[in-house]
Amino acid sequence: MFRYRIAEHGTDDLDRWRRLRTSLYLDSGLIAPSDIDPDAGVFVDVYDEHSVHLLAANDDGVDVGCMRMIEPGAGRTLPVTDLFGIDVLPHAWEVSGGAVEPKYRKSLIMLGFYRALFWLAEEREYQNMYGIVEQAVLANALSSGFPVEVVSEPRFVFNALNVVTLIRRSSMVDAIESDSDDAPAFASYFRKPFDWTLSADDLDPVV
Repeated sequence: MFRYRIAEHGTDDLDRWRRLRTSLYLDSGLIAPSDIDPDAGVFVDVYDEHSVHLLAANDDGVDVGCMRMIEPGAGRTLPVTDLFGIDVLPHAWEVSGGAVEPKYRKSLIMLGFYRALFWLAEEREYQNMYGIVEQAVLANALSSGFPVEVVSEPRFVFNALNVVTLIRRSSMVDAIESDSDDAPAFASYFRKPFDWTLSADDLDPVV
């Protein structure tokens, strides 16, 4: 089972989030040692101050993954605009900062992160989720049945070829509420009240 939580600003949890992201980004080559803030000792950027940070822990209580929701606001821009020039739709936010320990990269951990983000977006009445993703991440999202739209040409950023994706809340709701035989596998999990956990038992078995 994975357990998810918000790493609140001004707490040790946020320090854990930043250390975990820094370590995993370094290991994956997404940042270089020169990108680390010499005073903070971790990688930081201008979006951290207006983001909701999420951590995922395994059964032993060890943090094994992180992600964040970059929130909109007056005078703020999202990375998809700064790096790709995307003119975002209203009530838009961006998923970012995703990193998972190698041992868990083929697990269900990302599904729980997306469920947490969907819950947060619903609470805040956000409608459009943007993301900058590599081709492998895009392929995984599409194979999982997420209603992903690609809204940019590929561009080399973060030491990899990435595209901008968009998932509209309306499309997610349609997928979750679908009662057809080909409803995506994640739909049953997203229909349940979110208790900030995810286990294999939360998914309907594939028939």
